[in-house]
Amino acid sequence: MDKTKHMHWEFETITKHTQDILLVVDQSQNVQFVTPSFETILGYSTKDILGKNAFEPVFPEDRERLMASHQEVITLKKAKVDEYRVFHKNGEIKYLESKVMPIPNVPDNLAVVSIRDITLRKSMETELENRKNRYQYLQNQLKKYSQDLSLVLKVSELKNRLIQELDTVLPDSEPVISIYHRQTDEFEGDNPIDLQSYLPKLIVGKLQYDHEQVHILLGERKDKTFILTIKAFSLKESMDKIWFETLIFYTVMVFESLHVIENLMNQLEDALQKDKRPQWILRLLFNLSEKQRLELSGDLHDTVLQDQMNLYRNLEAILKDYNFKGEIQAQLMGISKGLSDSIHQIQMTCNELRPPLLRELGLLQSLENLFEYTQISSTFKINYTTKNTEGLILSEEETIGLYRIIQELLNNAGKHSQASNLHFYVECEDNRVILHYSDDGVGFNADKLTPTYKSIGLSGMRERIKSFGGTIEFNSQLGKGLRVKLELPINS
Repeated sequence: MDKTKHMHWEFETITKHTQDILLVVDQSQNVQFVTPSFETILGYSTKDILGKNAFEPVFPEDRERLMASHQEVITLKKAKVDEYRVFHKNGEIKYLESKVMPIPNVPDNLAVVSIRDITLRKSMETELENRKNRYQYLQNQLKKYSQDLSLVLKVSELKNRLIQELDTVLPDSEPVISIYHRQTDEFEGDNPIDLQSYLPKLIVGKLQYDHEQVHILLGERKDKTFILTIKAFSLKESMDKIWFETLIFYTVMVFESLHVIENLMNQLEDALQKDKRPQWILRLLFNLSEKQRLELSGDLHDTVLQDQMNLYRNLEAILKDYNFKGEIQAQLMGISKGLSDSIHQIQMTCNELRPPLLRELGLLQSLENLFEYTQISSTFKINYTTKNTEGLILSEEETIGLYRIIQELLNNAGKHSQASNLHFYVECEDNRVILHYSDDGVGFNADKLTPTYKSIGLSGMRERIKSFGGTIEFNSQLGKGLRVKLELPINS
């Protein structure tokens, strides 16, 4: 066999058996040659494409870009790689990667196009991106839910918030909370779910599968048993199940604390109707709230945060041990960054729920740290001065109470005031701590402030300081900023 015939035989062998598509395209972008794999991958016969425009099957949004790229190869005489979408003959969209190489010293500026089907790879990349986005979404929702629970004071509020969260994150879960009365051995109202046989099997906080449903015992209060039921198929992914189990963990923890809190709220409402505001009830409520924040912070730190850190370390080890390339490397790096951001957010949440070293450092040093940290991410300038505060000793209650009030002033300034300058001045005088606050923000109508025990807004500050026997005055007008004077007797 002479050399020419041998080369022809080799070419015929390659074109018949290569899994990739090989095209020869002229300068008019018409196909002059195509391998049989074209039909295998895209469904078109060689007759369907020979002599036709090579870009006819290309997805319309990619066609103009690809044609310009082909022209660039002809003009610059340099090979080029592109990714794009093509319609399969049956209408399905396929993802292809092609390398276009000019053939030197031939008429019509012929180019060889080597095409590879990357549909499976693109599908995996898309799935990876969707999972990363879902993971980040679940983390953000969990953070928001845990923060909202710190303000829940009634079982009815907890039920509504839980149903709202499930409807948002698992829209096809169809959540139902059933209430069983042990004294009458009946369910409240027209209960659509038959749970009678499952009651003995239910354990607080544990998932009990019942064919197409999942039942969870949230807790018991007086003679009532609260049971959550969702559709089992709504927990499609393992990450959804982990998110749901964590959600239930938080919910059960809060449920167990609400019996005492709700009784105290009833007493407080009675006191309000009689125009009485006993300090001990206020202090107890705020102390319970702080205890709840402390426990939630500890649980977040010891469970969710540790899990996130373990995942991050494992992923970093994989990236170090294996040499990934291209988009897979970029995707894994993106997930690593997302985990790092999630860890940072959880740490911030823990710090907000339980200010670090507040007890050890004391109020004044903790305020310096708070102002320094807040200043980094704020548009306003914070001025902080003290007078006669040497040797100041406050109880833990007084320290956390003042710290929370100043936190709320900062939150209010960041969200509403539009201020450029904030001034905090703390002094001690006649066994009293006096705080002066002022800003140059938009201000508000101070007459609209009304007392409430369900929030820690500006009006909530009044009740917190009153629980210590102190006083607080607000002075504000529209367009003239806000001024606050707070006096707290030192009882240590």
